[in-house]
Amino acid sequence: MIIGDRVRERMNASELSQAELARRVGVSQPTIYSLVHSNKVGSKHLHKIARVLGTTPAYLSGETDDPLSDAPPPPELSTEEIELIEIFRRLQPAIKGAAMILLGGLVDQASS
Repeated sequence: MIIGDRVRERMNASELSQAELARRVGVSQPTIYSLVHSNKVGSKHLHKIARVLGTTPAYLSGETDDPLSDAPPPPELSTEEIELIEIFRRLQPAIKGAAMILLGGLVDQASS
């Protein structure tokens, strides 16, 4: 169960829940659950999952033991993005969900 173990390990390292990884990849949470908890040997979403987890499909599938070998560099964040992350981290857990809904609504409104 190399893929499931390695996805779980990278999720922990990135502090991502299954639901958040699923949202970032564009799949359902049960899809991520199935990948983590089954003996699947692959996924058509493995490239996207690897990118979100800051690693490579080769690492997730057990072809290499170095999670950062040939991994794409993390994106550069602007000063505003860093500030937004720091503000978000200081929010109480109960407020974070509301903040995400609010920000999502602002994005939707700006794009229409």
